[in-house]
Amino acid sequence: MSPSNAAAVAPLTLAVVRHRMRAVTEEMVEAMTRTCFSPILNQSQDFSAVILDAAFQTVSQAERVPIHMGAMPLAVRMMAEAFDGDLADGDVLMANDPYWGGSHLPDVTLAMPFFADGEIRLWVALRAHQGDIGGLSAGGYSAAAREIWHEGLRIPPLKLVAGGTFRGDLLRLVAENSRKPDDLRGDLLAQLSAVRIGVTRLAELFARYGRMEIAQAVEAILDGGEAVMRTLLAGCREGLHRGLSHMEFADAPGSLLPIPVSLTIEDGRAVVDLTGCPDQVRAFINSSYANSCAAVMVAFLYFSGDEEGLNGGSARALDIRTRPGSLVDPVMPAPVGACTSSTACALIEAVLNALEGADPQRSIGGFARRFRFALAGAADDGTPFIWHYFLNKGGTGGNRDHDGWPNIGGLHNPGGTASPSVERTEAGYPLVVEEYALLPDSGGAGERRGGLGGRLVLRYEGREPAVLNASGEGVLVPPTGTQGGGTGPGHRYALLSQGDAEGDRARPIAVHDSGLRVEPGARILCLSAGGGGFGDPRRRPRDLVERDVAYGYVSAEAARDVYGLGADA
Repeated sequence: MSPSNAAAVAPLTLAVVRHRMRAVTEEMVEAMTRTCFSPILNQSQDFSAVILDAAFQTVSQAERVPIHMGAMPLAVRMMAEAFDGDLADGDVLMANDPYWGGSHLPDVTLAMPFFADGEIRLWVALRAHQGDIGGLSAGGYSAAAREIWHEGLRIPPLKLVAGGTFRGDLLRLVAENSRKPDDLRGDLLAQLSAVRIGVTRLAELFARYGRMEIAQAVEAILDGGEAVMRTLLAGCREGLHRGLSHMEFADAPGSLLPIPVSLTIEDGRAVVDLTGCPDQVRAFINSSYANSCAAVMVAFLYFSGDEEGLNGGSARALDIRTRPGSLVDPVMPAPVGACTSSTACALIEAVLNALEGADPQRSIGGFARRFRFALAGAADDGTPFIWHYFLNKGGTGGNRDHDGWPNIGGLHNPGGTASPSVERTEAGYPLVVEEYALLPDSGGAGERRGGLGGRLVLRYEGREPAVLNASGEGVLVPPTGTQGGGTGPGHRYALLSQGDAEGDRARPIAVHDSGLRVEPGARILCLSAGGGGFGDPRRRPRDLVERDVAYGYVSAEAARDVYGLGADA
């Protein structure tokens, strides 16, 4: 938008439109939370809502799952292109296919165009992680998958609603391909209601301000996002910066797969080169193109820390380059089930590692990688259940200004998916939470300490054996410190048979275990990683170390030996 057009937007109008659109996405989230069926959605809120402009740039988003929101623009673009010339007021599109702009199959996106004066002006979209979408393993995340068809039902772009007419036959087809068809049916209907609410609220906004004023406000919002990112890059060291992280993969040398990134910053613009990443593999850790682009965006937005940049305008300053056939831009039929958490976290870390060379004082200690599992079995009445582990997510990294947050989640999604209620978990599933607490000394030491991980002991009380399918990272690759900060310990998960104590008899749970049998009475021990520290621990203020000891975050021994408390007495 030209400066003259930008000046034409009244500041008050811009503020109202910006905040009203944010309120629309938040109302969509609330509507979804209150009407959906699955605990992964109504408790953990593993879904996201956005408003896009007609060019598929994110204008506004609810603060939920960053890796969702960064990928939705491409998904909605490809959904719309599939119906080019055949879109009408009242249409609602649906898709989940990674090779049609999706991330992984559990994430189903519904998108609805908003028409004004006979043309599409905006899009409303909501992406939700469904509890089960079919495939080899209950709950998804099958480490045994060797091709995309093993991972569940692929939904290319289709019209769930055509011109206002709901397609119940399509909903029936999708729902019957799930192990929990009633839940999936109810969750998709909740999504449908949420996007319709979004379109209704946009109509009210257009009735108040009119098409031209809102178009100008949208451009001003996007221009503001671009300005934030260009200002950030202008303050960085120009030139080439390299970053590296690793993924845990048994078939790689040393069981570690390198994720290299080259970053070139020049004239307020960044080129992010991912072409050096390994070739795609016959395993579920490949990352769809949309997911990889989202991970890069998440890293830059972490580095920025400016809410004004949380829109598609910030992407204008970035050029992301991939290599088709690689781990981060796979081609058919590569499976991608673990991409949104495992691969995304590794890629975000690699980009942040490169950015650390551009501005060391903005660097961030490592976050706990996501180590999740799904437990599938039958309740006492014989009803099948699928429980997704969203508790005890691990700590985040410290930075120049703040300690890391304790036990709220991985780098791809810190705090965006809430931990479910312990009481509701125990009431709704044959599970008992025996212990749940923060883990002392689990945060990496530093001038700014890493956030603590936690300890969870979960007892299974079903009548028949259950099956555990794991998907994760963070055992061999712990959260690293930065600028002299300490590394946090990695995850340690184990299965204890009934009556066994912790120790040598515990059966370690590997990050890609599939089909692990869990007998009635067995306990699952989850020790989650703490975040990496920032800066020299000896520079941590004495009063903060004393507070950490008083709260039980840091032991007296660590306070003395690592932080030097009492050494100057």
